[in-house]
Amino acid sequence: MDVLSDVLTTVRLESRVFAQARFAAPWGIRAEAAGHIAFHIIVRGGGWLEVDGLPPVEVGAGDVVMLAPGHGHTLRDAPDTKPRDLMEMVTSGAFGTLETDARPIQRGTIDLICGCFNLHGIGASLPLTALPAVVHVGDLSGDARPWLSQTIQLLAVESRTPGPGSATVVNRLCDALFVYVLRSHLATLPAGGPNWLRALVEPQIGPAIEAIHANPAAAWTVAGLADHSGMSRSAFAARFTQAVGEGPMQYLTRWRLQKAAAMLQRGEIGIAQVASNSGYGSEAAFSKAFKRALGMTPGAYRRAAMAAVAD
Repeated sequence: MDVLSDVLTTVRLESRVFAQARFAAPWGIRAEAAGHIAFHIIVRGGGWLEVDGLPPVEVGAGDVVMLAPGHGHTLRDAPDTKPRDLMEMVTSGAFGTLETDARPIQRGTIDLICGCFNLHGIGASLPLTALPAVVHVGDLSGDARPWLSQTIQLLAVESRTPGPGSATVVNRLCDALFVYVLRSHLATLPAGGPNWLRALVEPQIGPAIEAIHANPAAAWTVAGLADHSGMSRSAFAARFTQAVGEGPMQYLTRWRLQKAAAMLQRGEIGIAQVASNSGYGSEAAFSKAFKRALGMTPGAYRRAAMAAVAD
């Protein structure tokens, strides 16, 4: 079971490019803290990235920076350049399309693509809590390098010369970009404290997480999951909690309810079947657990989801 794909599909990853342009020095962009994951792709040129509370870092051509929700940041040609508000620049038309020529650009100039990722659902905390304030993919190494660089090039081409279906192409490329950046970040993660992303590739914990995602409705027990990891029950429970940040049964319950929420949103099967598919022996037990986690009954959740689609 590809756990990351399962999570990103279930929580609904939405990608959007909202700005692209070339800026000549002096230039500066300020983005206040927001509820989405922001990203910037430096197609050509370079500048300085300053995330609130962190020292500035230099960024250059081919770099991707991804900012976790709740972190304001500034991107500019030089540390003393006064920035403008990003959204004000977007609404005022300061951004347009990238230049179509590929000639070398002057020092201090940048070709930039800006966008955001949104994750929806109670399972969104899994990848979000695994992210630091900023992920800076610069000196690419390992398996991610050719794929990420090609994705960036394709995004730049679609941004410079948009054609029929370009919006769809760009959004799908950004979905791929998100995964490649996570892969690159995973390669640099040290073993140690709780990090869901790192836990996916941990030899003793990864198999248990895969088992949960492969069949969340199964009658899992701590002992049964421990067997997948080749550990004793107590050692597995302690290591799982240390690696993921919550116990195996808490993780299982949260993921079952996230899958249930996704099924309710689709509206293809009845609530009793959703309960069964989520591992609950009765609709009453499922409704109680669902309301405790999401603050509303499954029926109310479904009606709210349908109303949102209709709007």
